[in-house]
Formats: sequence, C-alpha cells, structure tokens
Amino acid sequence: MLGGLIAVLASGCGGEDAPAVDAQPAPADAAGLATTCTGDCATLDLTASFGATTRAFARAYYGVTSAAGGDTLHVEAYAGGADGCPTKASPTPDYTLIIDGADDPVDLTVTTGAGSVLDFVGDLLGGPLGAAATSVTLTPVARTADVVAFTAALTFDGGTVAGHLVASHCASLDEPS
Repeated sequence: MLGGLIAVLASGCGGEDAPAVDAQPAPADAAGLATTCTGDCATLDLTASFGATTRAFARAYYGVTSAAGGDTLHVEAYAGGADGCPTKASPTPDYTLIIDGADDPVDLTVTTGAGSVLDFVGDLLGGPLGAAATSVTLTPVARTADVVAFTAALTFDGGTVAGHLVASHCASLDEPS
C-alpha cells in the first residue's frame, strides 16, 4: 500500500509522462461523501499480494442487499473472465475478491464486512481455492446512483488486498430483503 502511495505522489511531481490530475475536488454531499466519481476516482487500482505473488483486479461490481436495518453492499472484483455484470452463465474469472455486508455509504464513516479471495488459477494462494479475510476496512470515497468507491484494505493470513476499489452497480448482484 505504501508503494502505491509513493507511486501516486511521485506521479504528481510533473514531467511529460505525469498523468493529468483533476484540479477541482469532486462535489460532496453534506456529509462529505463525493457525489461524483471521475478521473482517478473512476479508476480501479486494487491489488492482491500473497507472498511473492501479486495480482491486479481489472473490474468490480456491486449489488445492494436491502434490510430493515439499512442497506448493505455485496462487492465482487475480478481478474480474468468476461466483462460486464456477472451472471450464472459467466465464465469463471482467474481471481475473485468478495466483500459482503459492508454498509452502503451515506457519509465518510469507515465500514467493514466479510471478505474472501478466490484463486481459480491456483498460483496466488499457493494451493487452496479460497481464503477468508481476517480484517476488512473500507473507507468511503464516493457514492453516485450507480457507482461506489472506497479505499480498501483487507488482511489475510499470508497476504493482503489493498488499493482503490470502484464498483459499478449490477442488478444481478442485488438481494431484496
């Protein structure tokens, strides 16, 4: 995670190859949560690291689970497989991160949930298909009608998943109460 922060800070130092940075902060609601997600916010930068093996997730989607006590999110991030909202007929991705039960953000309050990573290739986790997170921390960045963005930090026995998580809404992942 520190390496990613250093890379982001270094990229802001200028030069011909430096990426453009949004000059204006994203509009925020009264609780401070950004109500738009463009530029860096809209770019997924989420990496799983287990031992010497590192894999980057390419896309993420979320669904809403409606409950009397408040909505929660079911988020899935993928490396490999097919683009678009997941269905029962979707091809199996190489790697999947699942976060379940995180609060649907209404402000900047940090949330948690259950997390797991699935390794269908067999090279990330060193043998087992899946691993459960020992801790999940999601810091809200933005919430729009169809996008949610967090700074994510998940800890596993022997590894981590960390970075910027931006997910688009998929009705196929929604769970009514």
